[in-house]
Amino acid sequence: MLVLAGALPARQRHALLVAITAIVVIIAGAAVHLFVGIGGNGLNAPIRDWATSAVYVLVAAAVVLRAARIPQARGAWMLFAAGVSLYGAGNLVWAFWLEHVASPPIPSICDALWLSLYPTSYLGIALLARRQWRGIPAGVWLDGIVAGLAIAAVGAAVVFGPVLRTATGSAAAVATNLAYPIGDLLLAALVVGVLSLRGWRLDRGWAFLGGGFLVLTVADSIYLRQVAAGLTTSSNLADLFYMAGVALLAIAAWQPLERSQIPLTDGVSTLIVPGAFALTAVGVLAYDHFEHLGMLPFALALLTVLAALLRTALAFRDVSTFNETRRQAFTDDLTELANRRLFHERLEEAIARAGTRGDGMAVLILDLDHFKELNDTLGHHSGDVLLRQIGPRLSSVIRPVDTLARLGGDEFGIVLDAPSDVALAVELAGRIRSALIEPFGVQDLMLRVDASVGIALFPAHADTADELLRRADVAMYEAKSRRSGAELYKPERDRHSRDRLTLAAELERALLGSEIELYFQPKADAASREILGLEALARWRHPTHGVIPPEVFIPLAETTGLMRALTRHVMNLALEQCSGWRTAGLDLHVAVNFAVADLLDVELPVEVAAALERHRLPPAALVIEVTESSVFSDLERIRDVLVRLDELGVSLSLDDFGTGFSSLGHLKSLPIGEVKIDRSFVAEMSSNAADAAIVQATIELALNLGKRVVAEGVEDEATWRRLAAAGCHMIQGYECSRPLPAKELVTLLEASAVRTGGCAGALAA
Repeated sequence: MLVLAGALPARQRHALLVAITAIVVIIAGAAVHLFVGIGGNGLNAPIRDWATSAVYVLVAAAVVLRAARIPQARGAWMLFAAGVSLYGAGNLVWAFWLEHVASPPIPSICDALWLSLYPTSYLGIALLARRQWRGIPAGVWLDGIVAGLAIAAVGAAVVFGPVLRTATGSAAAVATNLAYPIGDLLLAALVVGVLSLRGWRLDRGWAFLGGGFLVLTVADSIYLRQVAAGLTTSSNLADLFYMAGVALLAIAAWQPLERSQIPLTDGVSTLIVPGAFALTAVGVLAYDHFEHLGMLPFALALLTVLAALLRTALAFRDVSTFNETRRQAFTDDLTELANRRLFHERLEEAIARAGTRGDGMAVLILDLDHFKELNDTLGHHSGDVLLRQIGPRLSSVIRPVDTLARLGGDEFGIVLDAPSDVALAVELAGRIRSALIEPFGVQDLMLRVDASVGIALFPAHADTADELLRRADVAMYEAKSRRSGAELYKPERDRHSRDRLTLAAELERALLGSEIELYFQPKADAASREILGLEALARWRHPTHGVIPPEVFIPLAETTGLMRALTRHVMNLALEQCSGWRTAGLDLHVAVNFAVADLLDVELPVEVAAALERHRLPPAALVIEVTESSVFSDLERIRDVLVRLDELGVSLSLDDFGTGFSSLGHLKSLPIGEVKIDRSFVAEMSSNAADAAIVQATIELALNLGKRVVAEGVEDEATWRRLAAAGCHMIQGYECSRPLPAKELVTLLEASAVRTGGCAGALAA
């Protein structure tokens, strides 16, 4: 119950629990005496004087402890502590002194002490609620005013009138007697008003606090009604309510007060609760017609009704603008199409319908090609003009049941509602691209626009809106990178699928263990057919998925920052194996592929030198293969690393030559010792004159630059002979051997000097 008490030291926490227990026991005893009659009339005075005083003192101590020990809302609780302490002091002064005076004065010091609870409570409630007052809609403020005025009207009708009619004595005495109901009415109105500002939502702290003050208001009402009837002291019932009210304040002090969000103005509670208070005020006015209640209750009830009418007018205004506001909230300002919010809502609805009926549906993500270049060249205004024209073109090719939205920038989305399948989605992608063929007029220019479209299907690719969107986005980027126009989502191409993310997490473990294995593919002298070296190729032998090829796990290593660790692991395994071969008398070199991340590392030459020394190998035993795209991606930073590797004595090989956009001038200036002609040219050179010409030109270029030439992808004897005749130095491909584990290469390596039939013939020897 006392949630915040856990923050107290053990001794203080135990003292607080004892105090609360004592309060509960005293109140329970008073209730039993009142309702059962145990103890008789002889207990009336002790309960009125000593039991209530004890409760006030214990409550004051509990609230003071809270204000002193808990920093949250300390200022507010210091005010409550002061008010409760003064209230309890007033009761003690009355019990010890004024009650025994023949004619107690009115007003007295007790009245000053008792009435001090009101201003301190008003300020305390205001401090607790002040963070709630910013950004409150006008309708919520009016709800609070309606509720507060209605409570005040009822209180005035029940208490204020009877007290005023029976008030006697001096003007000060009458004012003092009236101060209590006025204070109670203001307190009740403030509590209910704050409740309204919180959207009629209560946490435990506000429930106990508001409940305590409302119970005290009821207690004062009972007492003042009794005074109006001629009694001079409070009854047992009033005393019980007084004790219960302050006890609730003690419990409220030890509850966390949560900060409520700004309340919504369209909830059911914000209509029903203020309406109930307005009807209550109407009831007060109706009752006044039969029995005159006085000016104050009538005025308060009338003000309540007027505030309710104003609230109703405001509600009608809100309703009249709701549709326009909703339209704006779900519409893209530039294109007047649906925006991302509405798109997501329609997508979830379409998924729900398709799931219920067992149908399929699709999502298409469309991104304009080269839109950034257009913006940079013609300006953003021209880009906006183009985007406004895209919407009508796309709308013309979709069905009325489908949803077209601008998702942001130059990206559009289409919800292809159920029933939809692959054929329909692919057909729509084609219609979209056809609709964009006709040029668009922008700044007196006629611009042609193309787009890349990604397609994902429910339930084949995903069963949630977010995942379906993500996978359509993956397919769209696949279409953009392949320049294919449109692509259907394929899990094997998704570098961020759940399976791939799981594999990425397992790859680090594999590098620490023995799951990464090396296969080796021979590189043979083109003329003598003697095997001179081998290229190390990594394989991942996964404990559950079996052998995972490099085209799957190498992209994972690149995207997870493990590429450098993978390269070094492969290099060390390759050098270890090469060292073993050299010890056995096989004078071979081993080639290892290095990535961009490796070449950007200025410490790479030092690490390579250390690895060679560790395995007792000369630098010439290692060939570092780099691709055109990796070297020329950041040539200025990579050049220094390549020069240092060359100075170390390591041979550098330019892999996949001819597939990139390298400069011949750069090729001449780089310390590249070997050029590998890409398999895409070699494989077809026997049947394709263009490929044969490219291969011949590449060999001649490399020879003129003093580079060694390796042709990879050689798969037949005719190609081998033609390459040897053209001056190619080394051959790599299936005609020599497929990549094999080290153990299976022994026979081939021992017979590598076989002159005919290719290297593969040695396997049979």
